[in-house]
Amino acid sequence: MMDRGRTKRSALIAVLGIAFVAIAGVTAIAPRALAQTNTNTRSTEDVSLGFKGLGARIGLVDPEGASSTVDLGIHIDAGEFARNVRLMPLAEYWSVGQDVGPYNADLKDFSVGADVNVDFPLQDSRMTPYAGGGLGIHWLSQDTNVPGVGDISDTKLGFSLQGGIRTEAMPNLSLFGELRYNFVSDANQLKILGGFTYRFIY
Repeated sequence: MMDRGRTKRSALIAVLGIAFVAIAGVTAIAPRALAQTNTNTRSTEDVSLGFKGLGARIGLVDPEGASSTVDLGIHIDAGEFARNVRLMPLAEYWSVGQDVGPYNADLKDFSVGADVNVDFPLQDSRMTPYAGGGLGIHWLSQDTNVPGVGDISDTKLGFSLQGGIRTEAMPNLSLFGELRYNFVSDANQLKILGGFTYRFIY
């Protein structure tokens, strides 16, 4: 049985964390935006979509009604369609076993989607807070040996909110930490992730 109280608490924690990242980013960038001159600004030629980079992610996922487990994923840096607004297609997967009395069940989720993240660049810093949201399709399945139940699978649309901090480790390599919450009917998921993005230099 699902713990609705825990789910609501997890969603609240995730939303508050993401909101904190967004507010901190806006607070940090506002003075810079007011005092910004034509120096140290990027040209509009840098704003474009395309296959800009590739990365991987790993972390902890706490699914609704199930135990925490490892989440694995990959993502593509698809560039910017507006200044500091980045498109990030991604795919993620997790699986967890659950004991149901004398029986057991394996819960799995494979998802593909795309995030839109807004960067909040900090002056004279390699660290960039970001926050955003995304849409994805989740292929959920439950394999169980409970008599009369059998295997169950379903496809659901999900919406995510995320926030994090990215740091430039090298000119073409960035590391990130992220808190995200996936809103999926009867399968909400709180995730704490970390990973890297390798950007291609043309």
